[in-house]
Amino acid sequence: MGGSLTHSALENAYWGLLIVTYPFISGLVAGSFVVSSLSHVFHQSRFDALAPLAVLVSLALLVSAPLTVLADARQPHVALTEIFTRDHIPYSPLSMFIIVWLTYMALMIAELYFTFRVPNSRLAQVVGWRGRLHRLLTLGHLDTAPASAQKDRRVLVYLSTFGIVLAFLFHGYIGFVFGATKARPLWATPLMPVLFIVSAMVSGIALMWLVYTLAMAFYGQRPDRAITHGLLRYLILFLLLDLFLDVVDILTSAVPEYSQDPTYYGFYHLLLHGPFAVSYLGVQLGAGVILPLLLWSVPAVRNSRLGGAAICLVVLVGVYAMRWNVVLGGQAQSKISAGTLSISVPWTGYDSVQTVIGVLAVAFIVFMLLAWVFPWRAGHEGVEMLTPAAEGPAPAGTVASAPPTTIALAAARPGPDPVPRKG
Repeated sequence: MGGSLTHSALENAYWGLLIVTYPFISGLVAGSFVVSSLSHVFHQSRFDALAPLAVLVSLALLVSAPLTVLADARQPHVALTEIFTRDHIPYSPLSMFIIVWLTYMALMIAELYFTFRVPNSRLAQVVGWRGRLHRLLTLGHLDTAPASAQKDRRVLVYLSTFGIVLAFLFHGYIGFVFGATKARPLWATPLMPVLFIVSAMVSGIALMWLVYTLAMAFYGQRPDRAITHGLLRYLILFLLLDLFLDVVDILTSAVPEYSQDPTYYGFYHLLLHGPFAVSYLGVQLGAGVILPLLLWSVPAVRNSRLGGAAICLVVLVGVYAMRWNVVLGGQAQSKISAGTLSISVPWTGYDSVQTVIGVLAVAFIVFMLLAWVFPWRAGHEGVEMLTPAAEGPAPAGTVASAPPTTIALAAARPGPDPVPRKG
């Protein structure tokens, strides 16, 4: 078989490594968006400087998420035609996904516009092509007065509130797809959507900690300790909730008195004592949940950047292992034969590690492009986002004659324009 699962004597398993990666990426989308909403919706002012970066990360991942599903389809053009030209709603979860994804994409573009409109308006005064680009991104709305900036913030509150609902729907529906599949005993549990949403929060927070810390290090800046410590605290809270749900899942699936026979058989012979025991007990629970909780309990570890990076990395590995165990473990329990389906992940070709790396590379390239265009560092005073020297000499009396940090400082603080605009 050309996929990542070999078949048993009587049946095939069709969902492989790409479908494992899809809920992982969509969980990062949902989790990073909620992080971006901490300052807007939950009034966590210490995350104000992090919100713009989280918007860029969430949008880049949102763009790349459907690529896994399209890459998994042998004929993606036929799949798209089928979805958009036939009435599958509300019977097809994939058709519902298309609607949710398109709505989410429109919301993220609006979030991007209102998050960066004021900084883009200030940078639109820079002489040269960069100024023209930022003017285009404002759609002609160049008002940077405090009242106008306040209106943008009010709009962001409404967008972020609706976006949280969409984020949970965007990722929770994946858990619903698995939980509603009664033919697979390991999937048929009402806990599945909740497990996916909580693990999405865990992975999104861990990713944002790493991205923020690496971005600050790339620009030679020290990360704000209020941001990094705050993210770690939220990460630990959601890890504890994740641990609680995992315990409930074990009690309702691995204890014969509380579970149906097929569920108990699959959980016992696959996840506890079978081929998935290492990935479930060792990676998902051990490395992904227990280890970061133990590391965080040591003050010297949680207060260091290296320790925080270790916590976040093992959390991301554990969340990916959870997707692996759900998608592949659920299919490994044969519906027809007495045995189980074996796993063989190819390095190249269809449904391979190479394809997954390619999808993640697309997300990285999109993020780097967005981070280069949009002034997400406007919240860090004293950082030179764009120096006038980079745009060449400017006529006297224009903003380009200002000191190098004038533009960054102006974008960081609401208030009147650094120089009056003509007309």
